[in-house]
Amino acid sequence: MTGSVPPRLSHPVLAASTTRALLTGLAATAVTGAPVLAAAGLVAGGAGLAGAGFGVGLVAVFFSVSKLVLAVVARHAPALLLPAALGTYLVKIVILGIVLVSLDGSDAVNLTWLAWAVLTGVAAWVAAELWVATHTHVPFYDPVAFRAAHPDQADRPPPAARDRP
Repeated sequence: MTGSVPPRLSHPVLAASTTRALLTGLAATAVTGAPVLAAAGLVAGGAGLAGAGFGVGLVAVFFSVSKLVLAVVARHAPALLLPAALGTYLVKIVILGIVLVSLDGSDAVNLTWLAWAVLTGVAAWVAAELWVATHTHVPFYDPVAFRAAHPDQADRPPPAARDRP
């Protein structure tokens, strides 16, 4: 199989799990963002509300774009997943740095509330990803590609089935 193009991920659950993770992450970010927005508005007024709103939106956009980019790469070029993940991370960090530098000294956006919104949004999104990963039965490999590469093991039952008494 040397020199051949890697097979595409063909498991039907992958697309569904990506959608589920994306929607769960957005929902968790919204649920945790609402109290942060309320607190920011009460404590710091319009600037706090602007900062918290911008922070929640930033988290939602950054994580959504990353999830969608990695889903496309996983489907079409699984060997490029690590470079794609690192590339999207680098782009997000550069954009975040530019945003923070450009907002420094601004009275329109409270950076403290932006930071709290980003912190709670990231924690919520990561918790949602973890929940989806533990509740969705997505294989860590492509079963179709594995069977094609290892035809001698195609008839073997999965390890869980072999270990049962």
